[in-house]
Amino acid sequence: MKLLFDFLPIVVFFAAYKFAGIYWATGAAVAVAAGQIIVLRVLRRPVDKTQWFNLALLGGLGGLTIALHDERFIMWKPSLINWAFAIAFAFSLFGRASLTERMLGAQLVLPRPVWRRLTWAWVGFFMLSGALNAYVAFVYEVSPHGLGAQEQVIYQQVAVDDQAYAQGVHGKTLTDLSAQQRTELSVLAPGARQAAYLQKLHRDLWVNFKLFGLLGMTLLFALAQGVYVSRHLAPAAEPRESAA
Repeated sequence: MKLLFDFLPIVVFFAAYKFAGIYWATGAAVAVAAGQIIVLRVLRRPVDKTQWFNLALLGGLGGLTIALHDERFIMWKPSLINWAFAIAFAFSLFGRASLTERMLGAQLVLPRPVWRRLTWAWVGFFMLSGALNAYVAFVYEVSPHGLGAQEQVIYQQVAVDDQAYAQGVHGKTLTDLSAQQRTELSVLAPGARQAAYLQKLHRDLWVNFKLFGLLGMTLLFALAQGVYVSRHLAPAAEPRESAA
């Protein structure tokens, strides 16, 4: 349940992006993350340090994205937070108890080597998650040759058709664009229009990966760890038979 609570800003980000675009989605995610902490404080529930860190990182990068109108800042956020978690889990292995043991030790009794292996597994998972996000966000490119038939048609249309550009890039009709957007559109070269459409497709891909890819990976990994832990739990003591 806590895992789903922690992923709520990502779900809200995804929904807001589909309806209003990257900048409104960023603002919505920051607001939800702040709202979660406010609710926990009102209910007198503990607020994890990870939630404060997530809010600080989301607020900082999200604020830069909105202020500078540059989506790259918010696209770095999943990588940075995953790598920060990886570092924290790795350093905890040099202390008296790893982070995994500190978080779950009250519910589970496991041998110390098992706790260490679980912690190293989380370190590897966080490093991989951050690397995959960075690859999707900044390395992978949407190529015109990889577009589907319908996307190919739109790709050709946006170069010469203002209405197709407004719909394909902004998700709006031409009349719904602001005066500044229409002015910018009027001086865009055909190649720049097509590049903007490819950028929109790439952004869509990253947003989908951010929700379905990272969330799906986390759920599967947590499930795999649960299976591994179950193999090392001490068997429950059998009840003694009462004397006849």
